[in-house]
Amino acid sequence: MHGSILTAATIGLAALSASAAPATRDYSAPNSGSSSGSPFPFADGFPTPSPEQLQEIFVEAHGTLSNATPPANISAQGLVNLRLIDFAERIESVYFEEFLANVTNHVPGYEVPSWVDYDYLVNFLTVTQHVEELHNLNAVNALAHFNQTAIEPCTRYNFPVSTFEEAVTLAMTFTSNVFGVLGDVVTLFAENGDAGLTRGVVAAVANEGEQNGFFRYLLGRVPDELPFTTASNRDFAFTALQGFVDPTSCPNIDIIAADLKTFEKVTFIDTPIAKTEDVRLSLAKDKYESGKAYNVVYVNQLNNPVVVPATYVCADDTTVTIEATFPFDEHLMNGLTIASVTDQAGPFANVDAVAAAAIWAPAFVVVN
Repeated sequence: MHGSILTAATIGLAALSASAAPATRDYSAPNSGSSSGSPFPFADGFPTPSPEQLQEIFVEAHGTLSNATPPANISAQGLVNLRLIDFAERIESVYFEEFLANVTNHVPGYEVPSWVDYDYLVNFLTVTQHVEELHNLNAVNALAHFNQTAIEPCTRYNFPVSTFEEAVTLAMTFTSNVFGVLGDVVTLFAENGDAGLTRGVVAAVANEGEQNGFFRYLLGRVPDELPFTTASNRDFAFTALQGFVDPTSCPNIDIIAADLKTFEKVTFIDTPIAKTEDVRLSLAKDKYESGKAYNVVYVNQLNNPVVVPATYVCADDTTVTIEATFPFDEHLMNGLTIASVTDQAGPFANVDAVAAAAIWAPAFVVVN
């Protein structure tokens, strides 16, 4: 029997925004045996496992791909959904394969805390890696069913983490955004006549929630992030995902880029906490116009987006620093908040309206 994990009260780990992580770690797999630096193929054959290897992935993931027949037809927006899922889930597969490798190879910084049972954690990461592989293969198979081109694997991946705590925090943060993005995907399936594809996405969301509860526990947070998780948008997800790859190493990323927006970069300089206070954000300078009024727009839970005026602080050759209030107390902004910067004052009806108006986006933070 594995040893037990200690209570969350003993952890005391600090929060870390994914967009504010301090270092970039090259996640091209050191154990892939590839001279090109590509992490593929994995030891289990992913992303193109043989039938025998796929059976082993099923065993490791505790389940199989669905053998139900997909619908006969799909909308254009439905195809965008599947390609984004294909792209995203392969990135997650690389992330967890490398997280597991860093733990099991005892890479400095990835020492497992004494209060975590090592064997339990390795089992969890092993299952999670293979689950994400199946999430990816499910999208790939659906695209093949519709005789559509899948997104080819990128060969160079980078994640802004260098320690166990940072790796868990980044996993928690991008998984929190997955909830919202897949909500957007389900909505678009429903609006475009692709209702037959919604059940599989909801099943994947439920699995991601199971994962995130454990990430949060490892960080000393209760598993329940929010009563209703924060809504997100495909354009936000696509922009954020590109930060984890070298786009020039992605052979046909242009297929997605033709349908989804890529925003200018924004990051939190000051990580918001459970308190109303001013925070600074850094913007890519190219589209900033001196003297123009800008606003920070916060998307949190399923509530109306919150618009806060931004104040210019300073600039250098490549970035502009602005300041805006993070209104935690008034709006109880727990869980994931997605920040964007726009030159419009709103009001914005929902996250999609924010994405349509945003110039710089997204910056993520998970409070509590």
